[in-house]
Parts: sequence; structure tokens; C-alpha cells
Amino acid sequence: MSCQLGLRLAGFGNTKTENAMKTTHHLDPASEVHAERLEADPHYRILRAMPPPFASMPSDNGTPPDGRCLALVDLETTGLDPDVGAIIEIAVKLVWVDEAGQVIGHLPIYSWLEDPGHALEPKIVQITGLRDEDLAGKRIDDEAVARLLDRADLVVAHNARFDLPWIVRRWPQLADKACACSLREIDWSALGFTDGHGLRHLLHAHGWFSRAQHRAAADVWSLFWLLQQERSDPVSQDGDASDHSDHQEPERPVRTHLQRLLQASSAMTVKFLAVGAPYSMRNLLRARGYQWDAGPDRVWWREVAEADAEAEQIWLRRNGIVAPRCLPVSARQRHR
Repeated sequence: MSCQLGLRLAGFGNTKTENAMKTTHHLDPASEVHAERLEADPHYRILRAMPPPFASMPSDNGTPPDGRCLALVDLETTGLDPDVGAIIEIAVKLVWVDEAGQVIGHLPIYSWLEDPGHALEPKIVQITGLRDEDLAGKRIDDEAVARLLDRADLVVAHNARFDLPWIVRRWPQLADKACACSLREIDWSALGFTDGHGLRHLLHAHGWFSRAQHRAAADVWSLFWLLQQERSDPVSQDGDASDHSDHQEPERPVRTHLQRLLQASSAMTVKFLAVGAPYSMRNLLRARGYQWDAGPDRVWWREVAEADAEAEQIWLRRNGIVAPRCLPVSARQRHR
């Protein structure tokens, strides 16, 4: 049986004016006065609790708005290998965005638990807080999950390389579903977040925290909240503030991370496979950003922007890789 988390809350009903960056309706006003005073002092950093999950749709009857539909998804599993492990929890939240990438509606979070048929390892219990008795007799509604994910134009996960293989193994009809990864497709380091890119770490860096345990539904809500945070675009590597006569830094657009993710996921990239690279090149390739595929191909690979493909070919040729494989990659192939 599915579990829906979140209802429309007072102060959160209008998605057109909703701004997660500044929403503090759920916090005590008197405490907020003190928090704002502390924020002004450079010796303090303030973390605010995220609000409880809620849904907000533009129509009273819950009819989905016209726009692009995203499915935010997170899994809890018994291990790291989908070939031998099992999904023990899945959560999905459908979100609609307009052409500018702004949220115009979102449903509650739907989540399911499943009994893997054996005792959980202590490490999984520690991470998730789930116990064997919590899962006993539970079963994921495969048809409901498939309907939700199939409804979406884009599936979003914070670590798609982990989540996607589990999803495709269980729901093979979704194998070519377009997918985006908020962990890898947003350049967090360029935005100034260099200490860590985990979901909770990024939330803390934006001034928020979650009281919930590391569970699928809680992580989906954290991802939804994180993606609505706003930051200025980083300074272009080609830009130089000294070129401006007033010696002031040029104004940079302010966007949500969701807008950045949608832009990145829609762009074509090129996957380079360094076919024939000798073992002695491993450190050079790693320094260049290549990763080792230990699967059947057993090859070093790197994904680059389409505009950088020619430069990558030149670099490989100069280093003795004269016949690399070049594969065009869209959101339907990425993260597989």
C-alpha cells in the first residue's frame, strides 16, 4: 500500500509565489527575530529546519498543470549491487515546471516499503533506521511506481548512477527514460560548494536541515527543497572583472538549482572511450577526468560537453589514442 506524505499547508498554497529560499512560515516568528540577528553576525551560521512535506497544485481538484513533469526518486536498498540486492524502500514525487524551469505544481510524496525476504545487515539498519519488523510482509506496488515514473518526462535522482540500475532492473520498461542527476549535472564546486556534495551537506550549506532519518521519502523531500534554492551563476572562466571600466564584478544571473539541472540534462554530451589506452596511461587519464569501466568493455571513459569534443579528440591523439570511440549522449543514455 502506498504512503502519501504531505498535504497543502497554510502559507504554502500558491505555487506561483512560493519561494523555498525565503520560506519560513513554518518557523516560530519570535525565534526568527533572534535567528536574523545572529545571521548578521559573521561569527554565527544559522540552520533552519525544512518544513514538513506538503503538496501544492494550482487547481483545487488536483488536475496537473500544463508543463513538464519531473519525477524525483530515491531508493533504499540492501546493498550496492542490483544484481544481488533488493530494494527495500522507494519514494517518488511528481513535480511540474513551466518553460522557465519554475515549479508550478507538485504532488505528495508516494513511498513504499518491501520485505527483502531476509534479515537486514546491521549497517543498513543503522543508515536507514529500518528494521526487519518494519518491512515484514510489505510489498512495493510495482504497477503504481511504473505509472508514476512513466508519467514523468524526466526522472531526477541525486545519485542517478546508483538509483537508475536498480530502477531499470525492476522496471525494464523504463530503460530508455530520460534521467537527470543532481549530484553530477550541477557544478556544485563552481558554485562555491567545495566541501562536499552529499544531499544533507548541500542543504546545510544553504542554511537548512532535516530532522528526518536517511529514508527515501525524506531524501526526496530534501532534494525537492535543495533544487529550489537560488544562487548566482558562477563567474565564467572567460570572464574578467578587470575588463569593466567601473572595475565592478559583472552582474550574474540568479537561478534555482533546478533550472541549472534542467539546462544541463537537456544538453547533448559526447562520451569518449579511450580504446587501446596502455596501462601506463592510467594516471594521465585519471588526471584528465577519465573513469575506469570495469565491465565487459574494460576501458577508460569520459563524458564532455559537445562543444569540447574536438579539443578532447586532439588531446587523445596527442597522447597516442588515435581511434577513441565517440558516443553521443542524451538524457536517455546518460547515467547508464
